[in-house]
Amino acid sequence: MMLQPGNSENAGENQLLRLVILDPVERSRETLRGQFLGLPWIWLQAECTKYDFLQEVLHNQELPHIVVVSIDADLEKACMAISRLNQEMPQVGILAVSIRDDGQAILRALRAGAKEFLTLPCRVEELTEVLRRLERISVPNNGSSKSPTSPKITPLTFAILGSRGGVGCTSTSVNLAATIAADPHHKVVLVDLDLALGDADVALDLNGDYTIGDLAANITRLDMTFLSRSLSKHASGLYLLPHPINVEEATQITEEHLERILSLLRASHTHVVLDLSKGFRPTDITALKMADVILLIVQLELTSLRNALRTLSTLDADPMLRDKVRVVLNRVGMVTEITREKALEILGKPFFWEIPNDHKAMMESKNNGVPLIMSAPHSKIQQNYQELADTLCGKPVQKQAAKSFLQSLFSKGS
Repeated sequence: MMLQPGNSENAGENQLLRLVILDPVERSRETLRGQFLGLPWIWLQAECTKYDFLQEVLHNQELPHIVVVSIDADLEKACMAISRLNQEMPQVGILAVSIRDDGQAILRALRAGAKEFLTLPCRVEELTEVLRRLERISVPNNGSSKSPTSPKITPLTFAILGSRGGVGCTSTSVNLAATIAADPHHKVVLVDLDLALGDADVALDLNGDYTIGDLAANITRLDMTFLSRSLSKHASGLYLLPHPINVEEATQITEEHLERILSLLRASHTHVVLDLSKGFRPTDITALKMADVILLIVQLELTSLRNALRTLSTLDADPMLRDKVRVVLNRVGMVTEITREKALEILGKPFFWEIPNDHKAMMESKNNGVPLIMSAPHSKIQQNYQELADTLCGKPVQKQAAKSFLQSLFSKGS
C-alpha cells in the first residue's frame, strides 16, 4: 500500500526554489543575500566568491533551480562563467544582476546564456516575477542523491503524535526514523518538537552544539551552511534537530519560525520525522499541517483511548488534517483489561498499524541510547518497524503490510 502525500499546500513535492549566488564582492553579496532571504520560499543553497570556482561549488551539491550571477566585479569573467554553466548545466536557470543599467553589459550576459537580467535594486514584485519565470524553465534533478541510477524518492514528512505522555511517541519517532535512514538512498532528519520536555537527544545519546532554538533566533540568515551544522548526525545515519536547551527558548519559537525551518529541512532531506508534544501548541498545529502523514500513537489503556478519541474528533474537523491521520496501536501484548475489540469500538476507526510489546529490547535500546535497528536488529519489534517504514515509504514488504506481527497471531487464534 503506497501512502500518498497529504493535501496541504506544503505537502508532496518540494515547493522551495534552491538558489546559488555568485558574486566576488562581499558587500554586494551580502545585499543580494538579504534580498533573497527575505522571500520565504527561497532556499539559499550556497554562495560562490570567485567566477572561476562556480563549477567546483556546484559539483558536490544537489543541482539548484537558479544561479544568480553578479556581473559587476568583472564582466568578462562573469560572462565566461555564465557561458560555461549554460553549456554544462542547461537545465539550471541563470539570473544575471547588476547595479548598473548598462545596455551592452546586459546584452553580453544574455548572449552568454543568462535566461533573465535584473538591475538592482528592484521591487520585491519584480524579483518574484523573474524568479517564478526561471522556475518554470529550470529542471533540476529531484532527490538528494546524485547517482543517475538512484531511485526517484518522493519527499515525505511524518508527524508522530501521542495520545498522552508515555505511550511511546518518542520511541516510535526515533526507531521509525532510524529504520528509514538505514536505506542509503534516504536522507532522514528527526525534529524534536516537544520543545520544553523533549528527549529524542537522550534516546539517541546525542549532544548537539545547536538546537531548533538557535535556528529560530537566526531565522533571517538561515542558509544551507547554518542548517547543516545545526544538525547532529547519529551513527545510524539519522540526523537530529534537538529541542531548545532552555525552556524559555521554547516560548520564543513561533509558527512562522517552524514553517521556515521545516520547509528548508524538507528541501534538503528525503524524509522528515516530527516528534510532537502532547500540548497541541501552535507549533504542533503547524507541524501537523505541514506533515504528509500523521501517526497517532495509542495504547489499550483508558486515558490513552479517551484522549485519542478527543484528538481524532479535533483532527477530523479540519479538512486539511482528517485524511492524513493513521492510528497506531503500541505495546500490543501487554496485560490490560481493555481488549483490542473494545478499543476499536471506542475509537470508531481501524488501527493502521500495531507494534508488539518487547519490554526487554526496548529498555536496552533506551538505556544505551541506541535505536533498535542497531541494538536488536533481528528482534520481532524491529522487524515490525521495518515493515512499517517500508509501508509508509511505499516499498514492498516481505509480510502482508496490512497486518502487523500480532495481527497475524490474532487471526490465527480466531
